[in-house]
Amino acid sequence: MDAIKKLAIIALLVFISFPFVVRYWPKPASPDRAKLAFETAGMTVENYATTDNPGLGGDQGANMTVDGAMVTVYHFADEGKIATQFEYQKKDVGSAIVESMNLAQQLGAAQTKQIPSAAARNGMYMIVATGPDEAVVKRIASIFGGL
Repeated sequence: MDAIKKLAIIALLVFISFPFVVRYWPKPASPDRAKLAFETAGMTVENYATTDNPGLGGDQGANMTVDGAMVTVYHFADEGKIATQFEYQKKDVGSAIVESMNLAQQLGAAQTKQIPSAAARNGMYMIVATGPDEAVVKRIASIFGGL
């Protein structure tokens, strides 16, 4: 009889606490949540549009301009595709060494114009931000990564 009472009390506690737990359960990232997060952070979001073919092998996505930076949010259904595309967005080690030591310019190559770009991943969503201001691009990536 005591075991039945304990089970009933535990079931009642789970039933009562369920709405509170669901309220604080983390929500998955999405283009709409990203837009809301940028606006909440005081950034200006313009030209927001969703698309079924965002590129990079993504299934769905959205394009927007955030404080002058072009931002694309990609949704992937395949873990392998998102991992591959996220790695492609990172600067490779060889290019970083050549850039930091100005090796290309020392060998007579033309000065390249670097456009700041940053990528961030949150679950099965990835964001790529490209714009003239590196601080804005990094802030966009950090906000999306914290969703």
